[in-house]
Amino acid sequence: MITKNNSNKKKTTNKISTKAKISCPKKTSNKAVSGTSVKSLVIEELFKICRKRKNYSFDNNLVKEVSLQLGFGNPFDVTKLDNKSKLPQLLIDNDYAIIHLGSGNHMFVKGVNNFYHDFEPITNTIQWKYRKSILNQFDTSESNILSVANNQ
Repeated sequence: MITKNNSNKKKTTNKISTKAKISCPKKTSNKAVSGTSVKSLVIEELFKICRKRKNYSFDNNLVKEVSLQLGFGNPFDVTKLDNKSKLPQLLIDNDYAIIHLGSGNHMFVKGVNNFYHDFEPITNTIQWKYRKSILNQFDTSESNILSVANNQ
């Protein structure tokens, strides 16, 4: 579908509507009855939709639609997964991860272990005494890190 945005440039969109009501276990807060998080259920449903249509790209509009149907309150959080343990088992079993393509577009891609790394155990630690500096009074994360780095 081709649409025009406010800057009069043509923009290609990937607008997909499920149109069907998605079935899901009843939930209490952010946990479904089965114990699976609603966020995981949203990701699983997105994956099933993409797999069914044989196109693993999807956009924020589809994320919002599925999130709304499953009662997940923050659709902008759905595709943000810090580590492999946050992925639904369905994605791990099928060897898929989610990547961000930019401009509100995402894709399920094969090779989950290429996108997440299990850190090696820490074998060497260094102890040092923290010394306050002039940057401490600004209380922002950047200034605190600069303070630690500068004073050690």
